[in-house]
Amino acid sequence: MEAEIVIDKLRNHFIDAGFNLFLVIDPSQYNPGDNSLEEIFTYAGSIILVGFAGNKFWRIFHNYLDTHPAFKNENVDLIDRYSVLKLNEATNLLEQYKIDSQAVYPFGKHVFDINFVRLAELGGAGVPSQLGILLHPTYGTWISLRGAIITDFKPNKYDGPLEGFDPCPSCSKPCISACPAHTISHTGWDWEACMKFRLSDKTCAESCASRLACPYGKEEQYPPDQIQYHHDFVLKSVKDYFRS
Repeated sequence: MEAEIVIDKLRNHFIDAGFNLFLVIDPSQYNPGDNSLEEIFTYAGSIILVGFAGNKFWRIFHNYLDTHPAFKNENVDLIDRYSVLKLNEATNLLEQYKIDSQAVYPFGKHVFDINFVRLAELGGAGVPSQLGILLHPTYGTWISLRGAIITDFKPNKYDGPLEGFDPCPSCSKPCISACPAHTISHTGWDWEACMKFRLSDKTCAESCASRLACPYGKEEQYPPDQIQYHHDFVLKSVKDYFRS
């Protein structure tokens, strides 16, 4: 089967699931930097990075939950479990075409030691921002990386980094003044100070003022209930982190 047909089938599968972030990355451009990963990357012909950007995912995701009540009742970390489900379906699809693949994730107890942000940069999903998260010219900071599929399949072309987009140095940086805990500065984001503030104060209980202040991606901002979902999920993870 021609490379374009395989890629189109995968892309359509993920778009139907709400994952409009679909990037095919050349593994030779990514340096694992870890001997334990070398074996995986020696066979890799492509790395398919999957996620969602903007506000369309939430509607598709909730339609799925409405039509699959058992899934909603049987799982707690709903977006994570949904991501695993859809990436597993994709690897099954690849198997039908005799393509070896392995799905890996940036979350969970057995998180795979891959720099997903670096992969995203290589594929053009965004550039580093003052906030410590990816920034895209259309979607702003409203991006979520859900997983990747490492395959032995070599496509005809790969996606590449964004060119000519580096807005933070020349920006007036409203993200800095918006932060009530002063955890964002011209040198970047103080993750630990930010999380400790969130644990001790309810000011940032519903959203991140700095993320909302970013001038990029305003029209693609997540709906309030989605922002709350992610915010609650991160806070739960932070509590577990500091507890351990």
